[in-house]
Amino acid sequence: MRIVSLMVLPLAIGCSNQPSHIPNPVLLPAHAVSSVVQNGSYNARRSNVKAYVSENWDALRADIAVGSGKVISKAMTLARVPPAKRAALIAELQTSHVHRASPENMTVALMVHGD
Repeated sequence: MRIVSLMVLPLAIGCSNQPSHIPNPVLLPAHAVSSVVQNGSYNARRSNVKAYVSENWDALRADIAVGSGKVISKAMTLARVPPAKRAALIAELQTSHVHRASPENMTVALMVHGD
Protein backbone atom coordinates (compact mmCIF):
# COMPACT_ATOMS: atom_id res chain seq x y z
CA MET A 1 0.00 0.00 0.00
CA ARG A 2 2.81 2.38 0.86
CA ILE A 3 4.45 1.86 -2.53
CA VAL A 4 1.19 2.60 -4.34
CA SER A 5 0.81 5.83 -2.35
CA LEU A 6 4.30 6.92 -3.33
CA MET A 7 3.58 6.17 -6.98
CA VAL A 8 0.34 8.19 -7.00
CA LEU A 9 1.85 11.20 -5.22
CA PRO A 10 3.78 12.57 -8.27
CA LEU A 11 0.62 12.34 -10.36
CA ALA A 12 -1.36 14.29 -7.80
CA ILE A 13 1.32 16.97 -7.59
CA GLY A 14 1.21 17.40 -11.37
CA CYS A 15 -2.53 18.11 -11.19
CA SER A 16 -2.23 20.94 -8.68
CA ASN A 17 -3.60 24.42 -9.38
CA GLN A 18 -0.40 25.92 -7.94
CA PRO A 19 2.53 27.00 -10.14
CA SER A 20 4.90 24.16 -10.86
CA HIS A 21 8.07 23.63 -12.80
CA ILE A 22 6.63 20.36 -14.11
CA PRO A 23 4.97 21.07 -17.46
CA ASN A 24 1.72 19.51 -18.51
CA PRO A 25 2.79 16.40 -20.46
CA VAL A 26 -0.08 16.82 -22.92
CA LEU A 27 1.31 20.21 -23.97
CA LEU A 28 4.95 19.11 -24.39
CA PRO A 29 4.73 18.56 -28.18
CA ALA A 30 3.19 22.02 -28.63
CA HIS A 31 5.89 23.59 -26.44
CA ALA A 32 8.58 21.83 -28.49
CA VAL A 33 7.19 23.14 -31.78
CA SER A 34 6.77 26.62 -30.33
CA SER A 35 10.35 26.61 -29.07
CA VAL A 36 11.71 25.55 -32.46
CA VAL A 37 9.76 28.30 -34.23
CA GLN A 38 10.83 30.96 -31.72
CA ASN A 39 14.48 29.90 -31.87
CA GLY A 40 14.42 29.90 -35.66
CA SER A 41 12.90 33.37 -35.74
CA TYR A 42 15.41 34.72 -33.21
CA ASN A 43 18.37 33.17 -35.04
CA ALA A 44 17.24 34.64 -38.37
CA ARG A 45 16.80 38.10 -36.83
CA ARG A 46 20.18 37.85 -35.09
CA SER A 47 21.84 36.87 -38.39
CA ASN A 48 20.33 39.90 -40.11
CA VAL A 49 21.47 42.21 -37.31
CA LYS A 50 24.99 40.78 -37.32
CA ALA A 51 25.28 41.07 -41.11
CA TYR A 52 24.09 44.69 -41.03
CA VAL A 53 26.40 45.57 -38.13
CA SER A 54 29.39 43.92 -39.85
CA GLU A 55 28.71 45.61 -43.19
CA ASN A 56 28.25 49.05 -41.61
CA TRP A 57 30.76 48.79 -38.75
CA ASP A 58 32.58 52.10 -39.24
CA ALA A 59 29.40 54.11 -39.92
CA LEU A 60 27.71 52.47 -36.95
CA ARG A 61 30.50 53.49 -34.59
CA ALA A 62 30.42 57.03 -36.02
CA ASP A 63 26.65 57.25 -35.37
CA ILE A 64 27.14 56.04 -31.81
CA ALA A 65 29.84 58.66 -31.21
CA VAL A 66 27.46 61.40 -32.41
CA GLY A 67 24.48 59.92 -30.55
CA SER A 68 22.18 59.29 -33.51
CA GLY A 69 22.10 58.48 -37.18
CA LYS A 70 20.51 56.35 -39.87
CA VAL A 71 22.83 53.38 -39.41
CA ILE A 72 22.36 52.97 -35.64
CA SER A 73 18.64 53.61 -36.06
CA LYS A 74 18.31 50.84 -38.64
CA ALA A 75 20.43 48.46 -36.53
CA MET A 76 18.12 49.05 -33.57
CA THR A 77 15.07 48.56 -35.80
CA LEU A 78 16.44 45.25 -37.09
CA ALA A 79 17.10 44.13 -33.49
CA ARG A 80 13.59 45.30 -32.49
CA VAL A 81 14.86 47.68 -29.81
CA PRO A 82 11.78 49.58 -28.62
CA PRO A 83 11.88 53.35 -29.26
CA ALA A 84 11.62 54.00 -25.51
CA LYS A 85 14.92 52.12 -24.91
CA ARG A 86 16.94 53.56 -27.78
CA ALA A 87 18.35 56.70 -26.13
CA ALA A 88 19.51 54.72 -23.10
CA LEU A 89 21.07 52.07 -25.35
CA ILE A 90 22.99 54.68 -27.35
CA ALA A 91 24.24 56.24 -24.10
CA GLU A 92 25.37 52.81 -22.91
CA LEU A 93 27.11 52.10 -26.22
CA GLN A 94 28.91 55.46 -26.06
CA THR A 95 30.44 54.61 -22.68
CA SER A 96 31.10 50.90 -23.21
CA HIS A 97 34.30 49.99 -25.00
CA VAL A 98 33.33 46.32 -24.84
CA HIS A 99 30.29 46.73 -27.09
CA ARG A 100 32.28 48.75 -29.60
CA ALA A 101 35.15 46.25 -29.68
CA SER A 102 33.69 44.03 -32.39
CA PRO A 103 30.61 43.49 -34.55
CA GLU A 104 29.81 40.38 -32.49
CA ASN A 105 29.80 42.33 -29.22
CA MET A 106 27.65 45.06 -30.80
CA THR A 107 25.21 42.44 -32.11
CA VAL A 108 24.88 40.96 -28.63
CA ALA A 109 24.22 44.40 -27.11
CA LEU A 110 21.54 45.16 -29.70
CA MET A 111 19.83 41.78 -29.37
CA VAL A 112 19.80 41.92 -25.57
CA HIS A 113 17.91 45.21 -25.69
CA GLY A 114 15.53 44.08 -28.44
CA ASP A 115 12.13 42.51 -27.95
